[in-house]
Formats: sequence, structure tokens, C-alpha cells
Amino acid sequence: MLNDRAVSNRVRIFNLCAGTQLLPNVVSTEQQSLIVVKKLLAIAVSSITYLRGLFPEKAYGRKYVEVKVMILREERTCPGASQIVQWLYV
Repeated sequence: MLNDRAVSNRVRIFNLCAGTQLLPNVVSTEQQSLIVVKKLLAIAVSSITYLRGLFPEKAYGRKYVEVKVMILREERTCPGASQIVQWLYV
């Protein structure tokens, strides 16, 4: 069961917004495909941790992939978030 914060966060994540493109429309090489998969993994992990309220709001940055998504970022006051970011971007 989602608590009120999780429902509110879910609504915020899926609000349609205009913005810069995070993922390319066309992927033509294996290297580009690898980059897209890494970005999608980061989006998935970030979305799960955001919706579950595992880290404070300041541990996330806003990015746009047709919809707004909250992406974990390195935040020195939130070592858990920083550790996950390091694991994802190695």
C-alpha cells in the first residue's frame, strides 16, 4: 500500500513536462546501446528509491524523458544515495 508521500511523489514523477532529451531517438552502435541501457537502469533505480522515499528530496535531480523523472545524484549529506550513484556510474 502506498502512503500519501509515495502517491504524491508518483504523481510528480509522471507529470508531463517539456524538456531536454535524455535518451536518443536512434541508437546505431553497440556503444550507444550500452549507454542507453545504463541510463535506463539509473532511471529505474532512481524512480524506485524516490517512490519509496528512501532518500531526502535533495538527493535527486530532475531530468526529462518525455515525462519528468527524479534521478539520484551524489549528495554529500546523503551517503546512501551517493553510494548507489557510484555503483550505477562505474
